[in-house]
Amino acid sequence: MKKLFLTLSVSFLTMLIISCGESAETISEKETANIEITEETATINGVNHFIRKMGKGEPMLVLHGGPGLFHDYLIPHFKKLAANYQVIFYDQRGCGKTDFPADTSTISMDNYIEDVEGIRKYLKLDKVILVGHSFGAILAVNYAKKYSSNISKLILVSPGPATSEYFDQSFNNMQSKRKDEDTKALIETMMSEEFSKRDPVAFKKTVLLGDKVNLIDQEKIEDLYAPMNFDTNNSQKMLLVNSIMEKTFFDYDLTEGIDAISTPTLVVIGDLDNVPFASAQLIVESIKGARLEVIKKSCHYPFYETPKKFNKVIDNFLNPEYQY
Repeated sequence: MKKLFLTLSVSFLTMLIISCGESAETISEKETANIEITEETATINGVNHFIRKMGKGEPMLVLHGGPGLFHDYLIPHFKKLAANYQVIFYDQRGCGKTDFPADTSTISMDNYIEDVEGIRKYLKLDKVILVGHSFGAILAVNYAKKYSSNISKLILVSPGPATSEYFDQSFNNMQSKRKDEDTKALIETMMSEEFSKRDPVAFKKTVLLGDKVNLIDQEKIEDLYAPMNFDTNNSQKMLLVNSIMEKTFFDYDLTEGIDAISTPTLVVIGDLDNVPFASAQLIVESIKGARLEVIKKSCHYPFYETPKKFNKVIDNFLNPEYQY
């Protein structure tokens, strides 16, 4: 079983599954200028978690991709939704501005699930709209299997592969899109002294080189990652979390126990995502009443690639009476 998460490339280190834009679809700055943003740190299950909230209204808890990444890449693209909802992000255990636990054995899917529940309880939320992107969608499904009654609606955006077999297919799709010059640059950078010291510039370069195949227009990768500030600390944490969590996906099937989910569910994918269409279809068919929306001219980041279409899809799911 090949490594797949964390954009650094399966053959060389790891790949980021979390993961182009039409200028006509760009969300206006004026539409999001007055969105209130607050930040705090809370101890959840013994680990200090960084939490960021935007807007007011019904709570929408958003789970970032990875494992090992952090939530900053999502912020610009969820501001439109923050006009009507309280959008809540947090960095998962060991990621970004959240502490890396002293006991590395606590970095596990079970604890990530309990951290989601801990965040909900800490914020004194009843039911939440739960949104997960890529690995975050896998986490969201696993949380929903156990805590479906705490979710009002479940939204899975570009979910990671539903089974180990689909991981290999996703990897092959990504490799087929990687240019030879990018492969060479990726190897050279990862073999450099700067990368070994987790130099932020070298580290970010490897992430961008690895993940650009998850965009239709690969040249837009720097714009997608513009909100992400890598430093020596979060870079090292990213690699450690990924290396610990990768074993979770060697032999697994996300649909096991998925019939416990009774929450209205939406799966949103781009028509050119590297994760096979059959993987998303399997998730939809396994959750009673789930619906699938395919957004054209998108790959793994539909909220970035086609934001207006993405927001319409989300609005129509959350407010079925909404007319376009």
